[in-house]
Amino acid sequence: MKKAILFDFDGTLADSSEGIMECALETVGAIGYDTSLYTTDYLRRFIGPPLSDCFRITFSVPEEKIGWCVDRYRVLYSSKGMYMMHLYNGIPQLLEALRRNGYKTAVATNKMKNLAEECCRNLGIYDLFDYISGTGKDAGCTKARVIEMAMEALGVEKDETLMVGDTINDEVGAKGAGVDFLPVTWGFGFDRENTRDRLRAESPSDIMEYLNGGNNR
Repeated sequence: MKKAILFDFDGTLADSSEGIMECALETVGAIGYDTSLYTTDYLRRFIGPPLSDCFRITFSVPEEKIGWCVDRYRVLYSSKGMYMMHLYNGIPQLLEALRRNGYKTAVATNKMKNLAEECCRNLGIYDLFDYISGTGKDAGCTKARVIEMAMEALGVEKDETLMVGDTINDEVGAKGAGVDFLPVTWGFGFDRENTRDRLRAESPSDIMEYLNGGNNR
């Protein structure tokens, strides 16, 4: 029986794409990249993985410049990017329903913990979580470890935990932490086509249905 529901942030709780993409482009533009070459669809791959991997993979930033890019992005994001987001429809109602039904809830994100907390405050959902788990400045903090820290804080076991997320990075993290995973199709990674043969949530209300024994396809 599940006792705790963990949520990725970007693409699962909130559509934060505008701020993330703008700050990413401004960062690589500062080191000479032609930002007009990148489409919105291409930039979606920047959302989800750890920042160092985002710059390394999405923009092929040279290794010696990745640290600078990560630091610059964080300055930009904390000053403006984090205010360019909105909750997906139905998220507050889902979180309230989970609490009414006795579930523990947490955010498990690759964002820095302090930024994730501030984002939740700005969106009015901070008090709907029992814990917010994020990274520090340690580049080696994986999504699996973020999930494990959330479970430790909530006092729950692996088989009592469900991770909810929108990208393969979330799924890999859940697998690494040994917990069940439920993909959502409204974010930046999974969609109806690439999850057509598996359980999935197409709306926040589907998550409660899943927990109540429904079969969402």
